[in-house]
Amino acid sequence: MKRIGFRSVCSGWLLLCTFCVTLAGCTGTSGPATFYLLRSTENGSQGSISTTGGSKNISILVGPITLPDYLDRTQIVTVTGEHMLALDEFSRWAESLQESFYRVLIEDLSSLLNTPEVYGNNQSGSISADYQVTIDVTRFDVVPGGNAVLTAFWSISKDGNVPSIRRKSVLRAPVSATGFPGVVDAQNRTLTAFSRDIASAIQSLQR
Repeated sequence: MKRIGFRSVCSGWLLLCTFCVTLAGCTGTSGPATFYLLRSTENGSQGSISTTGGSKNISILVGPITLPDYLDRTQIVTVTGEHMLALDEFSRWAESLQESFYRVLIEDLSSLLNTPEVYGNNQSGSISADYQVTIDVTRFDVVPGGNAVLTAFWSISKDGNVPSIRRKSVLRAPVSATGFPGVVDAQNRTLTAFSRDIASAIQSLQR
């Protein structure tokens, strides 16, 4: 009968233990991802900004809107250092951040300026409007426990002419709650403030 050496038995046990550890690591115990969504201010609670021009609804074309490539992902991005970012695999956007930005801005402008005629430039077909808002976002992220920051260069053109207004906005909102719910809420508040900036600028062109 062939004998099995002590060294062979130990090697076999070592391989088995390694396999079990690897399998446990692959299956893991991490919970499912949580998905977050940016939302407009509902039920007109922002308060509309009065416009001139009688009862005629103004029409607004929003876009194009560009966001930095580092935000083109499902994971929520936070700032962890001077030149460092963190991507959380278990805290994700429910839709692309660009689509969220479009949707919230369109809904907010409709509420603030009391008009249903607000359209996104990402929609198919040619749309003419009284005003077109073009936006280049250069930053839209959060320092956990610090501030959400939205930086954007934007312009408003009237009746398809050259831009009547060119501006840069830098908006900050403190993270007032722990975890990613607080992170997303702070980003949402910067976008709400940005909507008000644009709505006020459009109102100024109507005077």
